Amino acid sequence: MQQESDSLDCGMFVAAFAKFLSDEINMSYDSFESDYLRKRYATLLWKYGLDKAKAGYVSDNDDPPRLKSVLNPAAENELVNVG
Repeated sequence: MQQESDSLDCGMFVAAFAKFLSDEINMSYDSFESDYLRKRYATLLWKYGLDKAKAGYVSDNDDPPRLKSVLNPAAENELVNVG
Protein backbone atom coordinates (compact mmCIF):
# COMPACT_ATOMS: atom_id res chain seq x y z
CA MET A 1 0.00 0.00 0.00
CA GLN A 2 1.51 3.32 -1.06
CA GLN A 3 1.51 6.06 1.55
CA GLU A 4 0.02 9.39 0.58
CA SER A 5 2.53 12.22 0.39
CA ASP A 6 0.72 14.24 3.08
CA SER A 7 0.35 11.28 5.44
CA LEU A 8 1.62 11.57 9.02
CA ASP A 9 1.87 7.79 9.43
CA CYS A 10 5.56 7.46 8.48
CA GLY A 11 6.68 7.28 12.11
CA MET A 12 3.90 4.81 12.82
CA PHE A 13 5.08 2.59 9.94
CA VAL A 14 8.67 2.69 11.22
CA ALA A 15 7.71 1.95 14.84
CA ALA A 16 5.28 -0.83 13.93
CA PHE A 17 7.57 -2.55 11.45
CA ALA A 18 10.51 -2.36 13.86
CA LYS A 19 8.32 -4.09 16.45
CA PHE A 20 7.08 -6.68 13.95
CA LEU A 21 10.62 -7.39 12.75
CA SER A 22 11.95 -7.76 16.29
CA ASP A 23 9.09 -10.16 17.12
CA GLU A 24 9.59 -11.99 13.78
CA ILE A 25 5.99 -11.29 12.74
CA ASN A 26 5.23 -11.24 9.01
CA MET A 27 3.08 -8.31 7.99
CA SER A 28 2.03 -6.81 4.70
CA TYR A 29 1.36 -3.17 3.94
CA ASP A 30 -2.26 -4.09 3.18
CA SER A 31 -2.90 -5.26 6.75
CA PHE A 32 -1.33 -2.20 8.41
CA GLU A 33 -3.93 -0.57 10.66
CA SER A 34 -2.48 2.84 11.49
CA ASP A 35 -5.52 4.05 13.48
CA TYR A 36 -5.42 1.00 15.76
CA LEU A 37 -1.64 1.19 16.23
CA ARG A 38 -1.75 4.95 16.88
CA LYS A 39 -4.31 4.39 19.67
CA ARG A 40 -2.35 1.42 21.04
CA TYR A 41 0.95 3.32 21.21
CA ALA A 42 -0.77 6.38 22.70
CA THR A 43 -2.31 4.16 25.38
CA LEU A 44 1.04 2.51 26.14
CA LEU A 45 2.74 5.92 26.45
CA TRP A 46 -0.08 7.20 28.68
CA LYS A 47 0.26 4.16 30.95
CA TYR A 48 4.03 4.61 31.06
CA GLY A 49 3.54 8.23 32.11
CA LEU A 50 1.07 7.23 34.83
CA ASP A 51 3.43 4.53 36.14
CA LYS A 52 6.27 7.07 36.28
CA ALA A 53 4.06 9.57 38.12
CA LYS A 54 2.97 6.93 40.66
CA ALA A 55 6.61 6.02 41.26
CA GLY A 56 7.43 9.69 41.88
CA TYR A 57 9.64 10.23 38.83
CA VAL A 58 9.67 13.67 37.30
CA SER A 59 11.93 12.75 34.40
CA ASP A 60 14.14 9.91 33.22
CA ASN A 61 17.06 11.78 34.80
CA ASP A 62 15.82 10.70 38.24
CA ASP A 63 17.01 7.18 37.51
CA PRO A 64 20.56 6.31 38.54
CA PRO A 65 22.97 6.32 35.60
CA ARG A 66 23.31 3.03 33.79
CA LEU A 67 26.62 1.47 32.95
CA LYS A 68 27.53 1.72 29.29
CA SER A 69 27.13 -1.58 27.52
CA VAL A 70 30.06 -3.14 25.75
CA LEU A 71 29.56 -3.94 22.09
CA ASN A 72 30.91 -7.33 21.11
CA PRO A 73 30.88 -7.62 17.31
CA ALA A 74 29.25 -10.79 16.00
CA ALA A 75 31.33 -13.35 14.17
CA GLU A 76 30.90 -13.46 10.39
CA ASN A 77 28.96 -16.75 10.57
CA GLU A 78 26.49 -15.25 13.11
CA LEU A 79 25.38 -12.37 10.87
CA VAL A 80 21.93 -12.45 9.29
CA ASN A 81 21.15 -10.73 6.01
CA VAL A 82 17.71 -9.10 6.15
CA GLY A 83 16.31 -8.15 2.83
